[in-house]
Amino acid sequence: MFERFSAQARGVVVDAVAGSGPVTPMELLTALLTSDRGIATEVLTESGVSLDAIRRAGAGTRDGDSKGAGSNNLDDDAEILKSIGIDLDAVRESLEQSFGEGVLDETPVPDGVDTSRKGRFGFPRSRFEKDSKKVLELSLREALAHKDNRIGAEHILLGILRVADGPTRQALETQVTMSVIRERLEAKMNRAA
Repeated sequence: MFERFSAQARGVVVDAVAGSGPVTPMELLTALLTSDRGIATEVLTESGVSLDAIRRAGAGTRDGDSKGAGSNNLDDDAEILKSIGIDLDAVRESLEQSFGEGVLDETPVPDGVDTSRKGRFGFPRSRFEKDSKKVLELSLREALAHKDNRIGAEHILLGILRVADGPTRQALETQVTMSVIRERLEAKMNRAA
C-alpha cells in the first residue's frame, strides 16, 4: 500500500519512473536531488553529491550499456512494489475515485513517440532494474530496522548506499565515502527521531 511511503519517498519513486530510461539506482539517486527530500537531500548535498556528479558518473551507462539491464515484465514490477507495500490495483482505484474513471487508461500517442515500452498504466515506461528493486526492498528493511512505520526518502537513500556500485558509487563518492554518507544520514535520522 502506497500509504507506507512518505510524500517525499513517493516523490522519489514517481520522479524516477518519469525518466526516459529504465529505473536504476542512479535514477533514484537523481530523484533524491531534483527536489528537496528532507534529510536525504541535505546529507547528499553536504557530502558533495550533486546532479553534475551524477551526470558525469552515468555518462557511459545509457540504455543497453547499463549493467544488469533488468526486467521488462510489468508483472515483476508490480510484484516488487507489492513486496514493499504498494498495491497497484489500490493505487489505480484511489486515483479513479479522485480523478475519474479511466484516468490511467492508455491515451492516443502522438506520431513519432515510441510506444513499444508503454506500460498498462499509461507511463512511457515503468521498468525497474534488478538493483532498483533491491533498493526498494532494502528501504523497507531499513525503515523496519529503524523502527519507523513509514518509508521515507532517507530509507531509500540507505537502500541505495547498500546496493550502489559502478557509476552510482562513483557519483556518491565524489568527496566522501559511502560509509561516511551513511554515518551522516544515520546521525541526522537519530537526532530527528
